[in-house]
Amino acid sequence: MRLTFALLSMAALCASARAQCGAVFSYPDFSSTAGLTLSGDADVDGDALRLTRAGLGGAGSAWYTTSRAGLNAGFRTSFQWKIDRGTADGFAFVMQDSSDTALGGSGSGLGYEGISRSVAIEFDTFYFGDEFQGYHVSVQSRGADGNESSDAASLAHVLLPEERLTGPHEARIEYTPGALYVSIDGEPVLFCPLDLGSLDDGTALFSDNGCAWVGFTGGAGAATADQTISSWVFTDWSDVQGCEGMDSDQFEGPWDTPQTGDRVVFRASAAGSGPRVYQWRRGEAELSDDSRIVGARSEVMVIDPFIPADAGAYSFEASNECSGYRIGDWTVSIRCPGDLNEDGLVDDADFSIFVVSYEALLVPDADKRCDWNGDRLVDDTDFVLFLPWYDNLLCE
Repeated sequence: MRLTFALLSMAALCASARAQCGAVFSYPDFSSTAGLTLSGDADVDGDALRLTRAGLGGAGSAWYTTSRAGLNAGFRTSFQWKIDRGTADGFAFVMQDSSDTALGGSGSGLGYEGISRSVAIEFDTFYFGDEFQGYHVSVQSRGADGNESSDAASLAHVLLPEERLTGPHEARIEYTPGALYVSIDGEPVLFCPLDLGSLDDGTALFSDNGCAWVGFTGGAGAATADQTISSWVFTDWSDVQGCEGMDSDQFEGPWDTPQTGDRVVFRASAAGSGPRVYQWRRGEAELSDDSRIVGARSEVMVIDPFIPADAGAYSFEASNECSGYRIGDWTVSIRCPGDLNEDGLVDDADFSIFVVSYEALLVPDADKRCDWNGDRLVDDTDFVLFLPWYDNLLCE
């Protein structure tokens, strides 16, 4: 089903989202660095932007300084990178309202540590004692205070194998108010609940309704590497693009039938000018972010864990002040929730499995398939939900 519509009420929302800034640019390579300001050890190696150099500890930064980006309404950016001739220490895509020449600490600081009013999406390739124990992607911020690379400043993170971070790879980062997600080579890897409008103790992190510098930082210490960015595209959803109507034919949900406890991802891709508003629905009900759902108002939505109540028909809406559309429905069922041994029946054998998790209580050690309300506990509430399936015996 596809529905196209005009959203007249968007006018007020768009007026409030417009910033006194905006940025839409593309660097297919860096044979020219026009519009960029490089600081510290950042330089150009051939047609690539190099943040740190193998054999040389230190830090480098590169900011787009033709204009500040307008971030509060949302943005999308993608870039290609490579880390070679070593693996230390990592780099970050950074948004900051400190300075167009900002440069933070070297080594584990990845060039952004100490920069105030900043959010860094770090690609960290070297382990220190106060960081996550392995290669990881993490969203780091301390609001208006100087940023830190320790795990205490992380808003969300994911551990990844070394080969997923050294490259060459392509990353895509998209933010809509309420959620930020990161994908590598087309696969979403990190979802972070985030609202730039309230990140400074409940107030907006960036002034002028979201104006901030965007760019990259990198750091190295005793261990080093060539850390290079070979291309970069950025688009914010401020009003700098004029009015281009919304459109898309891309919509995707899970291809396999999930079971209770699975992580389920829905994806859509919209085209058109900003500011934009997105909304996922199950049936006619608008979904909202909560302890299980991230991205209900983003192009990518994750439900983790998926529970029996989540089964249904999903659709996606996108709109701006010019037009909008709704695309769907994608019907998602769930494997027979009570059939824990997968023999087509819900009987005493399944009851025995459930009781083990009921006594364990916390997921894990309790089996996530027994957590039917998704609160990470297997308790009386889940037992009450399990009983009707046990009484019916057969999976239907």
